[in-house]
Amino acid sequence: AASTWIGSMIYNQFAVAPALNKSLGSTKTHAVGGLIMKNFSPLTWISLIVLIATGIYAAVDKSDKFTSWTSGPGGVLTVKSILVGVLIIILLLQTFVYGPRMKQLLAPSTTKSTENEAEMMKLEKTTKPLSWWHMAIGIIVVILAVVLSQLLD
Repeated sequence: AASTWIGSMIYNQFAVAPALNKSLGSTKTHAVGGLIMKNFSPLTWISLIVLIATGIYAAVDKSDKFTSWTSGPGGVLTVKSILVGVLIIILLLQTFVYGPRMKQLLAPSTTKSTENEAEMMKLEKTTKPLSWWHMAIGIIVVILAVVLSQLLD
């Protein structure tokens, strides 16, 4: 699940987005990006649910090894849990705030104006770094999961 989620983010950041930017231009890139996000969304949510469920199961199963929540395996789990919370917040923002707003601005029924273009540019300035942070934090969470599994063995 983690490989699917994080792998799709890496693929999007390093293959899809650059290819779209070079060939389509900003407006069409956002439209195609929205379609890609719509198609990947179920996969993302399923991966997230699997990760949370298996994470809770693993934590309960190995609960005797968590003697402290600030050091050792407990400390790693605490940091990992906080970062997963951040990932969820970013995902919720992208899915329910920024994505729909961009879709609305790109809709054929929306009047094309300089105000709308300025708002799209403002959204882009927010969503691009957010996507990079989402991917980077996701990679850190995967690394922490590996470290935690080693500490619990």
